[in-house]
Amino acid sequence: MRVTNNLVFKLMIPVLGLGLWAVNSATAQPASVSGNTIHLPVVVVADQAFQIELTLVANSNPVQVLVTGAEELSEPDTSGASVFDGESLSIPSIDVEGTLYWAEFSLLSADPPTFVLADAGLSNSSPPVQNCTRPDPDITNGPDNPALVDGLLIPADEIVDGGPGPDGIPSIDSPLFTQSFASTLIQPGDLVVGIHIDGIAKAYPHSILNYHEIVNDRLTINGDKLDVTLSFCPLTGSAVLWESFAESADTSFGVSGLLYNANLILYDRETQSLWSQMLEQAISGPELARVPEKIQAVETTWATWLAMYPETFLLMIEETESSFPYEINPYGTHSTDTGIPFNANNSDDDRLHPKERVLGINVGDSSKVYPVNNFGHSLSVINDTVGNMDVVAAGSSGDNFAVIFNRQLEDCTTLEFMPVENKLPIVMIDNEGSEWDIFGRAQSGPRTGTQLQKTNSFISYWFAWTAFFEAAEIQE
Repeated sequence: MRVTNNLVFKLMIPVLGLGLWAVNSATAQPASVSGNTIHLPVVVVADQAFQIELTLVANSNPVQVLVTGAEELSEPDTSGASVFDGESLSIPSIDVEGTLYWAEFSLLSADPPTFVLADAGLSNSSPPVQNCTRPDPDITNGPDNPALVDGLLIPADEIVDGGPGPDGIPSIDSPLFTQSFASTLIQPGDLVVGIHIDGIAKAYPHSILNYHEIVNDRLTINGDKLDVTLSFCPLTGSAVLWESFAESADTSFGVSGLLYNANLILYDRETQSLWSQMLEQAISGPELARVPEKIQAVETTWATWLAMYPETFLLMIEETESSFPYEINPYGTHSTDTGIPFNANNSDDDRLHPKERVLGINVGDSSKVYPVNNFGHSLSVINDTVGNMDVVAAGSSGDNFAVIFNRQLEDCTTLEFMPVENKLPIVMIDNEGSEWDIFGRAQSGPRTGTQLQKTNSFISYWFAWTAFFEAAEIQE
């Protein structure tokens, strides 16, 4: 938008007001507006002072301004001056037709010097005060203090034998990966679970996970080798990634052969404790109630993943290692039919098709799901609040993915996001001008290098989510 008169600028400030830092109010040196130019009589930068002119960038949204003029001042009156701290330009007072406003701009680019409007308001009202009460995600799913009965955190009579017995479904403990994709059976529409850490991308196909359910792997995170466990339950359509326990001699997990709400129960090979995959905690044994550290994973199609990370490594099975027919889904039409082969709580909750794939999140006593098919075919972004947490969900029904993050940063800034199309793995841009990828990492702009906080969330079938988390809200 081109600002052609003071009235347009006067309207623009309160409408585009967005969260940023608090500034000291002052009126002795108000800035002024003329057409699409903002005149700042005094701007303090470290121990220097300048007179600066800003010009609005046409058609920019969020609104951007360029520094188009600057003159160093000697012995200026700095009372009520604007301040640039290297990241934020704070303007305490702008006179627009006799009404005073304050405004905050964030540095978007140093060459050319460009700022993006981050927050604004009437100068007789205080800018928002940040009190850093960002809620942390729950470390567990389900009740905070579950009842312990006979050494179990879940009802013993709701644990069922899935049939194969312990390790009857063999975990993969020495995974092999390839970049020769043509030598594998992977198809563009096949679902994979993907991770991207320290510049390394890995994809774990459902076609292999259907037969093994657990992959005990090793990743390099921040330069350190770390054992991790990826688990996938074909019955509930859920995949989660956990850090293993560094103090354990054997950090691996196996398939117990037991189910709760038709969902995988793992066991750790160090203590033989049982772990509920979707509750993400130990439900019996020496590790009772322990909660693993979680790592962000993304579920999508092989075509989408490969387009985002063409240098990815793909989990493979050598022909000599297994006789499983990986090209055949051992669960047949389970992913699309209405049948639930094992008991599950709340199986009469028919608000969605039982096998609808949903991205679910838990925050305190609040639970909400975002059906993957409800996201736009290209890309949709939802700024939302679940419980006491401000979140952002990004997804695409066409590219078949959905992720959700805490959109409040450590400095207490709550960002507003918009979708970025045709730029995967970039999925969204915030009101400050930073672009963020599918793993919640800022890849450009003033927040470059910042990581959005992981939430207590993952994708599963609807029947499984409502079995564990009754009365979950559904995003329409």
